[in-house]
Amino acid sequence: MGELMKTILISVAAVAALALAACSSHSAPAVAAGDTSAARGAQLVALGGCNDCHTPRLPGGQPDMNRALSGFPEGGPLPPTVEGTDLIEINGAFRGPWGLSLARNITSDKTNGIGSWTQQEFLTTLRTGKDSSGHVLQPPMPWQGLAQVPDADLIAIYNYLMTVRPSTNKVTGP
Repeated sequence: MGELMKTILISVAAVAALALAACSSHSAPAVAAGDTSAARGAQLVALGGCNDCHTPRLPGGQPDMNRALSGFPEGGPLPPTVEGTDLIEINGAFRGPWGLSLARNITSDKTNGIGSWTQQEFLTTLRTGKDSSGHVLQPPMPWQGLAQVPDADLIAIYNYLMTVRPSTNKVTGP
């Protein structure tokens, strides 16, 4: 093989490698465990399925990301009581054997969300299942499992939630 052919093959291989690297750079960067950054928190919120309960749904069931993590919509319909049913959910409102619970606004809004919470208040709430006002976290909020999560991961979640666009949605009730 001549020198010119080797140069062409090496050049083509280099361009292909660069193109492959450019295409793969669009995926989310890996964030190490123990990292307390908001980027790590975003990953943990996604893995934990926080949007499943705390983000209202559009018709068809897709999450309404314009209201991400804003909780049960103020004035929204509540699930009915149905004898013999373990769990009924309507857009962040849950009715089960424990009664009724509403997904809270966990955006950075300082009045209706958790934007005024300190990092320590956030950690204590998830470790004890009770916030500083005495509100007890109700099912299906998995606070017992979250109580076992390392501090660094909970801090990362807190740091991410403090970057979420604030929502004035006021969740009232249980």
